[in-house]
Amino acid sequence: MTAAVLRSAADLRGGEWFRLHPLTPLLQGGVVLVGLLGAGFAALWETVILRAILQFAGVEDDDEGGGIAFLIADSLALIFLGAVVVVVVSALVFWLQWRVHLVRMDDDVLEVKKGILAKSSRRARRDRINTIGVRRPLIPRLLGLAKLDIQAAGNDANVVLAYLPYSVATAVRREILQTPGHRDDDSEPEPQVITRELEVSLFRYLASLVVSVETVFFGAAFIAVLVGALTAGELAAWLGPIAVVFGYVVYLADRFLRVGNFVIDSIEGDVRVSLGLLSTSVETIPPARIHALQISQPWPWKFLGWWRVDANLASSPGSANKKTPAHTLLLPVATTREMARMVELCVPSLRDESAMAQVTTLLQQPHAQWAEAGMEDESHVGASRRARFRIPLSYGVTGSAVIRGVVALRSGRWITKLALVPLARIQSSSVSQGPWHRALGLSVFAVESVEGPVSTRVVGLDTKDAWRWWDTVHALTVGAIGDTTTTRRRRRTPA
Repeated sequence: MTAAVLRSAADLRGGEWFRLHPLTPLLQGGVVLVGLLGAGFAALWETVILRAILQFAGVEDDDEGGGIAFLIADSLALIFLGAVVVVVVSALVFWLQWRVHLVRMDDDVLEVKKGILAKSSRRARRDRINTIGVRRPLIPRLLGLAKLDIQAAGNDANVVLAYLPYSVATAVRREILQTPGHRDDDSEPEPQVITRELEVSLFRYLASLVVSVETVFFGAAFIAVLVGALTAGELAAWLGPIAVVFGYVVYLADRFLRVGNFVIDSIEGDVRVSLGLLSTSVETIPPARIHALQISQPWPWKFLGWWRVDANLASSPGSANKKTPAHTLLLPVATTREMARMVELCVPSLRDESAMAQVTTLLQQPHAQWAEAGMEDESHVGASRRARFRIPLSYGVTGSAVIRGVVALRSGRWITKLALVPLARIQSSSVSQGPWHRALGLSVFAVESVEGPVSTRVVGLDTKDAWRWWDTVHALTVGAIGDTTTTRRRRRTPA
């Protein structure tokens, strides 16, 4: 199959096959190459370097009187031959991998083929693509390359294009998201308007890591092992405090490098999240892909007025490994104003001062005062006083409310949590009752969302209130889904 290297996003419009960047196999198979080099160095160390050091130090005698020079000279030919074989075989394998790694796109699908012995072909329907993330690990970033993580609806329907020059990758991303059949072959996409919304400073993010619940646990563990080391009075016992400090430093470094340099932009109504100091990751998230939003505040942050924003997204990263960030973290640390702006970007129905005032009331006031903030009795429900035997610290603030087509679920005292679920995104709702709740006459209300870090349930509701609230949310959900379906049909119907 004859195919050229993809050098322009416009070339994909013809539906022909193209090859990716020639360094793609090297970057994807770099672990194998490093392993071969490591094995070669280990053999060299054992046969030459270590013996030479021992002979030079007089620990080991010369076997045949040839000395170090004879030992090295006798092994140089074998070392050179092994290096030549490794280089030739690696180059041949990488070249063959590059030859068979192909991509094509038409108006319907995007397809990627690769593999020499174990061949694979992955397709993604263009009309079901949710978003495309731009990933730039450290080594590809230094080489000016990037990969596209194409996330489509459906199980195992995602595609990864790795690697392309960064400028080509961004252009290909826009070309894939371009509506098929609504462009001329020679037309270029219009430039997108990018607005910088929020930027988390490195100092504030590092401070948020230090002032955190995790730091409290690390501190408690350090004090415990330090007391143990002082009590034992042995040198080996001091390995415990050293291990705890080392683990804490590694924790801080990992979080700082992976999530540092956090930037939020808005692009034509979508939210673009950029993060990473060494390896960068950029993903554009449409508000329709956000099924649930969570605002949280650990107790160490209450004195600083900081908040964290997470989300449950409609699809997961296509590369299916933990090295690819899921971008469910939308804002690692933010002030109250920045948090409110993020909520407005992700949940457009709350772009109103009165709506945000109600959100602030849910976060800061007990449910007994929600009615004073302008909420009608039918639009909210709070935990029963009997719930103090189940959730003694947070029963006064636990509850649920409906604000502008969004179900809000409030919970937690030590870690304040408020989940926001648009009615049109609710898959189902339920009322459940465990043994403890049944003994107290209580129930649990929950709405089902896609998998993610956001908890969408409240505990400790009076059973009658829970069923009444379930009827209310169910009726509102059916109405919201009906309105959304009607709107979509009107958009698809030609004028």
